[in-house]
Amino acid sequence: MGYLFNRQQLHELVWSAPMTTLAKSLSISGVGLAKACRRGDIPVPPRGYWARLAAGQHVARTPLPRRAPGATDRVIVGAGRPQLYQPEPPRGHDRDPGGNDRMQPEEQSPEAPVYDQTLDEVEARIRRALPAKFRVVRTLENPHPQIARLLREDEERRDAVMKNRYAWDKPRFESRFEQRRLTFLSNLFTLLGRLDAQGSARGRDGRELNVRVGDQYVKFRVETLITLRPRTHPTTTKKEPMAIEVEVARWQHGEREERLFWRDGEDGKLEDRVREIGVAIVLTGERQYRKSREFSYRMNRHSFDERVEKVRQAREEAERQEREARLQAEHDRVARLLGLVSARQQAQQIRAYVDEVLSSPDVMAGRAFDGERDTWAGWARRVADHLDPLASPVPTRLERDATLPDADPDGGRAT
Repeated sequence: MGYLFNRQQLHELVWSAPMTTLAKSLSISGVGLAKACRRGDIPVPPRGYWARLAAGQHVARTPLPRRAPGATDRVIVGAGRPQLYQPEPPRGHDRDPGGNDRMQPEEQSPEAPVYDQTLDEVEARIRRALPAKFRVVRTLENPHPQIARLLREDEERRDAVMKNRYAWDKPRFESRFEQRRLTFLSNLFTLLGRLDAQGSARGRDGRELNVRVGDQYVKFRVETLITLRPRTHPTTTKKEPMAIEVEVARWQHGEREERLFWRDGEDGKLEDRVREIGVAIVLTGERQYRKSREFSYRMNRHSFDERVEKVRQAREEAERQEREARLQAEHDRVARLLGLVSARQQAQQIRAYVDEVLSSPDVMAGRAFDGERDTWAGWARRVADHLDPLASPVPTRLERDATLPDADPDGGRAT
């Protein structure tokens, strides 16, 4: 089972007990726990820390460094689908003050993301991290490794053409603009590396450009001005103006598209603004991370609200069914009462009728009663007693006959 920590949680945990003990409780190896801490830039106690602490020596805890721009605040420890980590409550404290069971992590309302620095403060931190003496190189004599790879591939194409003039794959970076573009990218990637961001140029033409800032990938393009802005009026200079466009990732449907843009102009060339562009790209990584957190929070909040609404509807439906069941039970009780009253009245009416039949000498058999009068009267009174809820139940003739033994095969009654 995996666990999902925030950096503060994991930092507090690894400084609360030896790594081997913690790793065992998390069902992971000590090496795996140490790797997770490195991924999250979380310092761990040095060798001998717990021995010195047990000996009563003063030992200092290494504070948790700030989250790097664009880096996630979440750290997954262990394998499998991660669940939110919650420390075990003390024994006897597994209920809240009201006596109810504590809510499970998936039942708790998601918390809105909170950051210890504003974007302006993050930008100031990025600027402070800029190398004080960064010199823009105007040649490709010692390029960044990503650009050196593109140049090696182009050199291989050039050698192939030298050997066979019909070779179809011609060199791609020989033009003045391409040389300038690669030089600019080499400088930009080198500067970004000083800011702990890794640039990448992929594709045969080196035009799949992105920068990994923390856990975010920032895409951008470096092209001629007319390529990025086709409606731009053509320039009167002989050199093609160069431009760079940085794409800010979108996370929500219908979100406004945002792109950062720089170009050669009256205020100078792109090479003169490489520091500004580098800061903007790293800050874009942080912005993308915050946008992703906000999007995730809104989705989780929406799912939570839906679950709460379903629980509310289910509770209301259960309460409605319970009310209806109580009303139905009361209705059935009243109906039974009315039935008993009616049965009592019918029994009294039958008895009164029997008395009238017995007291009237002129009544006719077959019209007022069936059979012999006294026998009929006994039967009628038994029917009344059977109907009367206040009388002791007396079995009717049919019920008595049903309890008699079956007749024997010879036609007589079984003994």
